[in-house]
Amino acid sequence: MAKFVRWLSYVGHWIRKVPVAPYYWCVVAVVMASLVVMWMCGWSEKAFRITGMFLQLGGVLTVVWGIVKTREDFQQPAVKTQFGVWFKQFPQWNPPPIVLSPEGVGLVVSGRAHLVTGSGPSIDRTVDGRLTHLEGIADKLERAHKELEILLLESDEKAKQALDAEVSRFTNLIAGVSKKIETTATGGVHVSAVGVVLLLVGTIFGGAAPELSQWIALLE
Repeated sequence: MAKFVRWLSYVGHWIRKVPVAPYYWCVVAVVMASLVVMWMCGWSEKAFRITGMFLQLGGVLTVVWGIVKTREDFQQPAVKTQFGVWFKQFPQWNPPPIVLSPEGVGLVVSGRAHLVTGSGPSIDRTVDGRLTHLEGIADKLERAHKELEILLLESDEKAKQALDAEVSRFTNLIAGVSKKIETTATGGVHVSAVGVVLLLVGTIFGGAAPELSQWIALLE
């Protein structure tokens, strides 16, 4: 007996792992409750029709709920909000005048440049004078080279920061889209599918009520 009870616990644990969304268990529970109600009513044609009507109504409401949930997952405005905006845009009998005020557009150009100039030989044309003049030019070139190197390093750092910002932005966008897809796959779509199943079962019960009642009567 203990072995049988342990086996039943394993079976229950196995059933809980079935790859079916929890929403569909609600469908099974509702259909089973409907069958119990019809059994208590004697499997009459009226019981089939009334049960089918309620299932169809529940299916339609569930489909609407799934659509609303899907729109919320994708951050879309509600239908009520859209109709409210549309009603507010109703043309007035005396619309307010439209005043156009042109404004000038200015163009500002800014930039940065380095200018290295050199002059001809100094007035002192001796060897020492020429060497002093060349040393001055070399110092200017060295300072210009250092400034250019600093400018390149700053530009490289700014480019790296901009690239990192773009990578982070695209990563966040991809993560957001993945989350929306995952939410849709486990949320609104399943809710709408539950509504479709209820609608289908309700249509079968309501449309084939006489045949189902007669068939069950023959089986009894």
